[in-house]
Amino acid sequence: MTNLLVTTVELNIVRQEEMLIGIRNAKQEIYRVIGASSSKQYNNASEELEDLGLNNELEEADRAKNGYDAIFGLTK
Repeated sequence: MTNLLVTTVELNIVRQEEMLIGIRNAKQEIYRVIGASSSKQYNNASEELEDLGLNNELEEADRAKNGYDAIFGLTK
């Protein structure tokens, strides 16, 4: 996760970003949110999460879900 260069901030600040990535825990709850202000940041974060073995459940979706552009977890 250190490759993501993530800074902890209030959720309302993160939600102001251009694109949002949700991270699901074992209970299938979104417990972390990553905000990206550009498609480059979004793509970099997505690649790092995939490298960690997480799957994007919205990978084949044609639109965002519940405000998230991607939702990563251990299962698809």
